[in-house]
Amino acid sequence: MSQENVEIVRRVYEEWSAGVERGDPGAAFGMETVADDFEFTIEGFHPARGREGYVEWFRTWTAECEDWSLQLERLIDAGHDRVVALTYQSATGKSSGAPVELNLGTVWELKDGRVVRMRTYRSQAEALEAAGLEE
Repeated sequence: MSQENVEIVRRVYEEWSAGVERGDPGAAFGMETVADDFEFTIEGFHPARGREGYVEWFRTWTAECEDWSLQLERLIDAGHDRVVALTYQSATGKSSGAPVELNLGTVWELKDGRVVRMRTYRSQAEALEAAGLEE
């Protein structure tokens, strides 16, 4: 099941990325592999639940950015129905023109082949540690 979970998360990222390009950041979260009531959390923000909650969170996250992008660097099977995603985000501040670069990590939790929780950490090392892994 572990490789299956990695592939599920990969498909969600691909579908999400295509949706962002079309202006629909919630596109992936209508997939049958994502639970309707999934939860997304990141330190400093209220948890987002379900597709609508995630779309609202994402719009807040990127509201002050131009040229925002996310690259999936690596997916790691963390066992126990968890997958760690290591990502790189970049953007330019709309007001300041300052470049922003983030290396984040997300621990994805799955149940019965469906994404039920995504916890994003402010560093890749924190995500790996939360999943009981080391770089």
